[in-house]
Amino acid sequence: MSYGSKHIPTEIRQITAEKLLKISWNSGEVFDYSMEYLRVMCPCAKCSGHTPDQAILIDGQQDVSIRSITPTGRYAIKIEFSDDHDSGLYSWDTLYNLGSHQEVYWKEYLEELEKAGKRRRPSVFAIKPI
Repeated sequence: MSYGSKHIPTEIRQITAEKLLKISWNSGEVFDYSMEYLRVMCPCAKCSGHTPDQAILIDGQQDVSIRSITPTGRYAIKIEFSDDHDSGLYSWDTLYNLGSHQEVYWKEYLEELEKAGKRRRPSVFAIKPI
């Protein structure tokens, strides 16, 4: 049962060395999602807000990885990332949408980062000795 989703994953595979999540869909399509992409596109209320104007721009996640993936019923997965963020529930519809529109969403994200003066790389702070 898919709980209303017409897109159902037939395989979800984490490729740790490449920092990818590969999802095969019942339509025959296969999308590769970088772990960074999934993290910055997190659908939780803290990240995406309750309305679009409340969304936050998440930066510094280029090196993020996935610690765990937990199935949630038959309609979603919960992903825990290496930055300790674990409140995103990725429904099949959300994942399919992120995969099928990845090029557009990623381009928009990079443009938003540039406009905000932020970057994909994590910030490095130098600590001066006392």
